Amino acid sequence: MLSRPTTEQILLDCCRELMTGVLPALTDETAIVRVVMVETVMRNMAVRSAHEIAWMHEEIAAIEGYCRSVAAVVPDNSELTEALPAAGAAPARSLHLDDVVEAYVRAGRAFSAALEAAVASGDQDLMKRGEALLDSRADIETEVMAGWSPTGR
Repeated sequence: MLSRPTTEQILLDCCRELMTGVLPALTDETAIVRVVMVETVMRNMAVRSAHEIAWMHEEIAAIEGYCRSVAAVVPDNSELTEALPAAGAAPARSLHLDDVVEAYVRAGRAFSAALEAAVASGDQDLMKRGEALLDSRADIETEVMAGWSPTGR
């Protein structure tokens, strides 16, 4: 019985079983590589499952703040003025993954419109803040991927 029956722990237990129970029994090089690749993907999924909702909630809040800042400087951008209320109408307090993903997608649309408006305005501060949000998003993806790349697949 699992003492911590989280998705993260279940995936990590599966990884351990693959690496200690299955991998040592394999002799076929292709099968060995496939098991190692599957284990790596499962380990990345464990990290994502443990933090995904929190990361999206944090990023949504940062994105919406950025979008409001851009809208204050560029109030006549129709794409942003349409996307921002749609982002705010998403089920923001839900912890259900589908709801959080919907809010994240809507915030992403508003973010795209805000970045375009910031670039079009020439406001260097807004552009730098937008780039920093993009960098933050990339940093999280790098952390989740843990150096893994699907090259060759």
